Amino acid sequence: MCGIVGQCEESAAVDAAAFDKMVDTLAMRGPDGRGVERLAGGTVALGHRRLSIIDLSDAGRQPMSNEDQSVWLTFNGEIYNYRQLRVELLEYGHRFQSQSDSEVIVHGYEQWGDRVVDHLEGIFAFGIWDETRRRLVLARDHIGVKPLYYASSNSRFLFASQPRAILQCPGFLRSVDQAALQHYLAYRYVPWDQSIFEGMHKLPAAHLLIRERGVIHTKRYWEPRYRPVILDETEALEAVQDSICAAVQEQLVSDVPVGVFLSGGIDSSGIASIAAAESGQNHASFTMGFDEPDYDERIFARLAAEHAGCRIHEDVMSCHRFMTDLPAFIDLYDEPFFDYSGLFVHLLARLARDNGVSVVLAGDGGDEVFAGYHWYDDPHECQQPALLQKLQKFVGGTPRGDPLTNWFRRLCQMNTDTQRSLLCQPGTFSHRTLMQQFFIDEIPTVTGLQLLDLQTFLVDDILQKVDHASMACGVEVRVPFLHRAVVETAFSIRHDLLMKNGERKSLLKKALKKWVPPAILTARKKGFGAPLTNWMESGLADIATRFLSDGSLVQRKLFLREGIEQLIRRRQDQSLWLVLCLELWARRWLEDHSTDRIQQEITGVPGFPL
Repeated sequence: MCGIVGQCEESAAVDAAAFDKMVDTLAMRGPDGRGVERLAGGTVALGHRRLSIIDLSDAGRQPMSNEDQSVWLTFNGEIYNYRQLRVELLEYGHRFQSQSDSEVIVHGYEQWGDRVVDHLEGIFAFGIWDETRRRLVLARDHIGVKPLYYASSNSRFLFASQPRAILQCPGFLRSVDQAALQHYLAYRYVPWDQSIFEGMHKLPAAHLLIRERGVIHTKRYWEPRYRPVILDETEALEAVQDSICAAVQEQLVSDVPVGVFLSGGIDSSGIASIAAAESGQNHASFTMGFDEPDYDERIFARLAAEHAGCRIHEDVMSCHRFMTDLPAFIDLYDEPFFDYSGLFVHLLARLARDNGVSVVLAGDGGDEVFAGYHWYDDPHECQQPALLQKLQKFVGGTPRGDPLTNWFRRLCQMNTDTQRSLLCQPGTFSHRTLMQQFFIDEIPTVTGLQLLDLQTFLVDDILQKVDHASMACGVEVRVPFLHRAVVETAFSIRHDLLMKNGERKSLLKKALKKWVPPAILTARKKGFGAPLTNWMESGLADIATRFLSDGSLVQRKLFLREGIEQLIRRRQDQSLWLVLCLELWARRWLEDHSTDRIQQEITGVPGFPL
């Protein structure tokens, strides 16, 4: 894993000093090395910050080229099948200069062109500069585990692993995209190809971007689909077990120690036990607990760790620590971000790094791929007329019992009316229109919701959270449940077998039964749940009030002062936290306040917990 950045100018040379600063904003993603190449007569620059995982020698440094330096690569990720691809490419006559997984992309592009992505199994975001054709190719992995942002103007094109690098480029203005802002208020994250910054975009998962002769076009190269060809439960169990075991085995490949994030739930416990069985090693496990007993599940994580033979490492979260670390949480995410569990991931990644582990396996994706969310229980439950009328404020007129309406109910924080009471410039667009493109009516409803979550909530909330939080510590997180073969296997199984008799993840539970202790195969796991309401009562609401009353959102005329005052009076904890995150983000990433300054402002609030 690494941090990547690139800049293309139409005619002028790239400003070397400014580009170096852009590269160094990503130093936390790649603490083990740094590289910059200036190409095309100085009008193109590629930058790289390296986290050494495979081939730790200098031969694996980037940007990396082929033999005649006509193809250059800057790459973030891991290619799990690189050894097989290396053998295949050697047979085609390609010559390798390293043992790294990165180099198979360079020669793969020479051999297959843009279709190299079809041959890659892994998690990746990369930029290729084709010197001969004066052509830039960007790519993001099939599921969207690794992020990639870009910005384009008439004379300049920029790309990077995170917005902070693009923000450092002289001339890029930090202005807010109004549609993205409203989507954040609705969904709690900025979805799909949008960015909170006007003029900046995300490359969506499973997409290529090609820039040639100043013209840009994007195209999708893969899409998850429901193709039920496995109809028998026994066959389905074997297929799931085989695909997960193969994914874990592939993802254990590393030249540095591999650990596991262990919550004590079904998914992470299964990954930990399979990893131990496949490798024959005692991996280090990393678990977050809480000082409030109702939210602390370390007892289950310890049970799973002991069953898998893991070396146990734990950390504990308290209200005081959470509020003290708020500036660090805001600094992780260059876009406004609601999911406070990102701070817990960050602290666990730091714990892993402090214990000499820079690669970690995690159980993310199990709920989307194997139908584990509670909103899959009854996707048509919104049938009471009064409730439906209320929900229609989110999405406009919809038929009674519409599953997409129910999906909005569990996810949306602010309906259109609430947004209008807050925003100085509310837009007129449909949240439903954005998400409708991912929901397929012609397939079973739960399967349709799984595919919707897989392409939206998973990518832009869960995976974004884990990537930024872990990479800020120089730790690579791998996700076996999101291996392409596992995903394709799950969606090739008849839908009712995944969730038999209404039991969430019933097939996955049966598949993992041979590895996971019986006490863990229950539905009681809370994930990274946290006592937000308790924390609000213990001082977080006071912080929100002090920051929001006359803060950056009001001063910049993004939010109405009277709307903020009304929000504070209502004291709905989730909405208050949503807007507090936005305010802190604005101070850090629009006003350029330092984390130290924000820290002083937080601890200076009367009522800050001791």
